[in-house]
Amino acid sequence: MFEQDESKNIDSILIQIWIDLGHGALKGRHPYHTPVLATQGENGPDARTVVLREADFTRRRLISHTDIRSPKVRDLRRHQSVAWLFYDRGGNTQLRILGSARVLHNDERARERWEASAARSRECYRAALAPSTPASSPTPPQPLECGFENFAVIDCQVESVDWLYLQHSGHLRARFTWQDDQWQSSWLAP
Repeated sequence: MFEQDESKNIDSILIQIWIDLGHGALKGRHPYHTPVLATQGENGPDARTVVLREADFTRRRLISHTDIRSPKVRDLRRHQSVAWLFYDRGGNTQLRILGSARVLHNDERARERWEASAARSRECYRAALAPSTPASSPTPPQPLECGFENFAVIDCQVESVDWLYLQHSGHLRARFTWQDDQWQSSWLAP
């Protein structure tokens, strides 16, 4: 991903991070397509793999979809702080992103995201049982007619990005924090 000389320019690192996040949102085989999203649950931290649907540098947004009935929605309604973890094994890069997330449901933005989703993706929201509901068998029950009523968008405003680049000659690490309406950057010991 980064050449030695390029990785020393901290401004180019932030730009490349957002380019890579954008690729992750668009390309199913990109390592950033399925990050881990952590929330604060009733019994402590809770983490799960999600699909990154959009990364918007200018608005500092990461977008994912979820079922409105899922436990992570309850978590987000109690605590909006979230942590994302992205790892690119081939690119030797780890991103830890902190932000504040809100759940969009049954509104214009959710409708836009629903309509932009592939039909196969919409099928996930047609399940009669809510995610994490105990079931008597592994066979899914009859699906609901439409899934939009269960569809929700997780809209996360990014507040900081911790970038770690692993290399044999010495790891590099930088932090980018949104402060005073701009990105503040600093090098960190890896």
